[in-house]
Amino acid sequence: MSEDIEHLEGAYREGLRLFNAGHYWHAHEQWEYCWLRVEGEAAMFYKAIIQTAAALVKWQQGNRRGLALNWAKSRRRLLSLPNHYQGLDLVKLRETMEALCDGTSNTPPVL
Repeated sequence: MSEDIEHLEGAYREGLRLFNAGHYWHAHEQWEYCWLRVEGEAAMFYKAIIQTAAALVKWQQGNRRGLALNWAKSRRRLLSLPNHYQGLDLVKLRETMEALCDGTSNTPPVL
């Protein structure tokens, strides 16, 4: 495996770890590295999870409008991807984020 691919996969995994620990901004930074180095469907995937992380930063700040605006951008991209991508259940992610946005849950997603 080339060093570039290893670094890309490492950044993706580190982003997942940070996201699941509630460090959404830092997860966003890891995934931005990935997003800038891929194309097509993979780029759409990274952009979608980056925007999900940005939405959750706004949620942590108590900014419901920012949460909704960032989630709307992410949601559009996620809907164009397969239900499972890069080992993630994107249906579950969408459902958890929808519940967070509509106020029926106060539990953020775990990837």
